[in-house]
Amino acid sequence: MNFLKIILRNKNLSIVLGSQLVFQLGIWFGTIGNLQFLQTHIDSHVLQAFFLVIGGIIGVIIGPYAGRYIDVTSKVKVLKLVGVIRIVSVIAMLIAIYTGSIYWMVIYSIGIGCSASFFNPTIQTLLPSIVDKEDLITVNAININIITLSRIFGAVLAGLLLTVAPLYVLFLIALIAYLTLYFINFLLIVPEDLQLNFKKAKTKFKDIFPIILRNHSIKIVLVVSIIPLIFISGFNLFVIEVSKGQPGFIMGILYLVEGASILVAGLFIKKIIKRYKKHVLILLVACCLMGIAQLLLSLTNLYITVLAFGLFGLAYGMFNPLLYTYSQQKVPSDIHGRFFSFKTMIDRTIMQLCLVIIGFLLDQIGYKSLMLLLGLCTFTLVFSILVDSKINSKRSRDTTKNEFYNG
Repeated sequence: MNFLKIILRNKNLSIVLGSQLVFQLGIWFGTIGNLQFLQTHIDSHVLQAFFLVIGGIIGVIIGPYAGRYIDVTSKVKVLKLVGVIRIVSVIAMLIAIYTGSIYWMVIYSIGIGCSASFFNPTIQTLLPSIVDKEDLITVNAININIITLSRIFGAVLAGLLLTVAPLYVLFLIALIAYLTLYFINFLLIVPEDLQLNFKKAKTKFKDIFPIILRNHSIKIVLVVSIIPLIFISGFNLFVIEVSKGQPGFIMGILYLVEGASILVAGLFIKKIIKRYKKHVLILLVACCLMGIAQLLLSLTNLYITVLAFGLFGLAYGMFNPLLYTYSQQKVPSDIHGRFFSFKTMIDRTIMQLCLVIIGFLLDQIGYKSLMLLLGLCTFTLVFSILVDSKINSKRSRDTTKNEFYNG
């Protein structure tokens, strides 16, 4: 297959994608392990939730520093730093298991949250510099598929391990994987790192805001990315709601159909881009498909529900790799680290807020009405972006005309 050739002939890409796979599996191993640990040591659901999200909150807070550091530092050095943070974090969790101390678990959660703040933007910054431009959309799709497969299988593998082995084994496996990965990163050679200009004092996180405000394409990227985030934030709640009164295996089928659809979409997104070459329009079409899926979910038929989850997965599988490819090409390379850190901060914040709001709306207006509302909001946002793009395009043409006549 073409994507296998792309990976195998590029040592740097193999290392980066391998790092992504190990990191994502480690995240899910840690999530399941944390849940098991909290259930054993804490009875309060509120406190359990607090200890689960604290790492993500700290990760958002250090986002500006992470973005600035990524832009002025060798990417290999950043990955090594991330590796050290992960190793120390897992050791802290092993101490937590041995001592039964919740405070060591908090150190683990904060460490993993901070490492994600550095790791995810670094991967998005690295890919354009180690991959040919024509392969970038395919590689972004592979990256998204790795995250999806890790989400599907990571939790399952962790759950199976916990049925046959004690909790500490889960984190010992993660520690061995992280140690191996740390030394493999020494083999990574990034061309752009060789010409890196280390002028940290002149690099500020706030420098990206004027660039974002001046660039209409970047603003569209940030706004349009909200559409799938709203649905994804409440995804688990929706699955639980749909599964009520249904056979136990339905929940697994919904996750499987959505995940498989994402993988399928990744296989043909490059062909769609080559044929139509209109990135923003394809992004908006994908959003419309998500809106249709949300409207279909307002119906109670189980077969239509499964179809809707598949349709959403298909749309999201096209949307995400294209969004990142478009961002990597439109955003100046010298601010990639800060931009993707900023986007990660927005994503995490929106997902946490939407999770709370969706939970509240499920109680107040019910599942069917909420799906209808989400669908209508999606189409309203898509229509608003289309109108704004038309106005901006007309304004750009008028400006060009004026410059021509005045020149």
